Amino acid sequence: MTAFARFLGEKAERYIELRHSLGSAFSKQAGTLRAFVRYVERAQLDAPATRTMALDFALSFGAAANSRVTRHGVLRQFYECLAVYDVRTEALERRAFPRSRAITPPRILTDAELASLIDACARISPSTPLRGRTMATLIGLLASSGLRSGEVVRLDRSDVDLANGVLLVRKTKFRKDRLVPVHTTTQTALRQYVRERDAAFPTPKDQAFFLSSRGNRLSATGLQTVLLRPASSPILMAASR
Repeated sequence: MTAFARFLGEKAERYIELRHSLGSAFSKQAGTLRAFVRYVERAQLDAPATRTMALDFALSFGAAANSRVTRHGVLRQFYECLAVYDVRTEALERRAFPRSRAITPPRILTDAELASLIDACARISPSTPLRGRTMATLIGLLASSGLRSGEVVRLDRSDVDLANGVLLVRKTKFRKDRLVPVHTTTQTALRQYVRERDAAFPTPKDQAFFLSSRGNRLSATGLQTVLLRPASSPILMAASR
């Protein structure tokens, strides 16, 4: 590793620790900074940190325009911190990359479409009934509570208080916890899921509330894999009606 790459790596880790101490999750941004250090090391670049260096790094990813804007923005803030240790560090421009405004409008399902979607979820895997029940219950919880998908799959059994109808959502944005009340109909659906889940897996492998077909915690990737199936999927067909 070159002296400059080592210097960047040390300052990047300190900067990441600082952002964490201020309450920011800073996970994707940390990945960007570490990737930048690896880029500098592979290219054998020397100090100081320059605008061209940051631009070339952002352009080295074959991603959408907004992704380049995001990566460059992470570096811009890091460069400001880096200038404290090396005054030769060049300031990065805020508008080095144009931001695309082509944002796909959200699709808001009607009550009938949502009911059709949940019904399709329940039928996605006849040979493994719990899989369909998990997806149907999870989609219903998302729709009724406004939780993020990542928050739902991270729920533990102890986080779901069905007696009082309250969910404890841990480590959300800015690493905060919050309580989310659920409707009585949602409580009923969750109780039904608990009965079927515990019948399928009487001895749980972990404390996750929602389980995969193997009895492990349902991952966000697994959730996306089920929902983003080919166009012939009954889930997508139900959502497109």
